[in-house]
Amino acid sequence: MQTPYQSQSDGFTLMDLLATLVVLVILGSVLGTAFASIRPNTRALVCLNNQRQLANAWRLYATEHEDELPPNRDGGNAGKSRSDASWAGGWLDYTSNTDNTNTDLLVNHTRYPYAAYLGPYVRTPAVFKCPADTSQVSIAGQWFPRVRSVSMNNALNGRLWSTSTSFPASYEKLTQIKFAAKLFVILDEHPGSINDPCFFSDPSTPFLMVDFPASYHDGAGSFSFADGHAELHKWRNPRTTPRRGLLIPLNVILPGDADVTWLQQHAAQPN
Repeated sequence: MQTPYQSQSDGFTLMDLLATLVVLVILGSVLGTAFASIRPNTRALVCLNNQRQLANAWRLYATEHEDELPPNRDGGNAGKSRSDASWAGGWLDYTSNTDNTNTDLLVNHTRYPYAAYLGPYVRTPAVFKCPADTSQVSIAGQWFPRVRSVSMNNALNGRLWSTSTSFPASYEKLTQIKFAAKLFVILDEHPGSINDPCFFSDPSTPFLMVDFPASYHDGAGSFSFADGHAELHKWRNPRTTPRRGLLIPLNVILPGDADVTWLQQHAAQPN
């Protein structure tokens, strides 16, 4: 005899089980797609770790040199003479120039006393290269990867391209930087733009793109900042990320490109 508290069935019907199974399959598919979309990109994580190591080495250098930042000279002779002392040395291009493959210009400060200023702190040249940079050069009939994908903000003990006295000529000491978390130190530069170890910006000329940033990580570029943190920044205008050809036009005005504005705002801070 059935009591008022007993259900008419003590278990699930076959239809109940089938309906539950269908729901679980659909839910699993949706969650699988969602998790796949947020799964960390290994190369991006390596790149960000490289950036952090370089930024911390840059800060440590200043700490051990009475707050003075490492030199940051531009030009084809960067790192090869006293007057051209540079945090990293060498000129990258797509010729058989051995600067393209010479890691000592990055880490061997003993051999190159006017280059490789961060070498005593990072030691391995791998941190100077984003793993997503596949650019190569041919030397004596063999192909070799180029050794560097990063450049340093020209405002940091370099020469700031600015026609306005609202900006400093350059930051020569770490303590001159007011908002360290907002000023980038090193970035990955576009493979068709990179040459010397210095990335140029002109914060006083709206929409002027002197050098181009890289976009190795799903349309984003990697940056390290003066406080030591690193992050990816997503580019929004296709003009910021031209096709990865051998060479691209530099020093161009890109009207309305908000990415240029972002770069300028994070390259130098008004006095």
